Amino acid sequence: MKIKVKGYLTLKKAMGGKAVLEMEAENATINDVLKDLSEIYGQDFRDAIFDPKTQEVSSQIKILVNGRHYNSLTNRLDTELKDEDEVALFPPLAGG
Repeated sequence: MKIKVKGYLTLKKAMGGKAVLEMEAENATINDVLKDLSEIYGQDFRDAIFDPKTQEVSSQIKILVNGRHYNSLTNRLDTELKDEDEVALFPPLAGG
């Protein structure tokens, strides 16, 4: 199945400058996709997504699946993705 991953701002940079990435994944969860991307893009991506102390997804990162925040999904990061799902990754934002 194909999953579309969109990285915004600094996460786009951590994804090799690609704003949109299509990847093949079978029976993948959100967490699986993030780990796969970490393997592809290395330490910069890991540092941007995961808390260095806990190795869990940083609470600062916003992850949407088809426009819905992952915390609103029943299985959260363990939600199994379907063909043509879109995962959007947003870095921390600050305003002033």
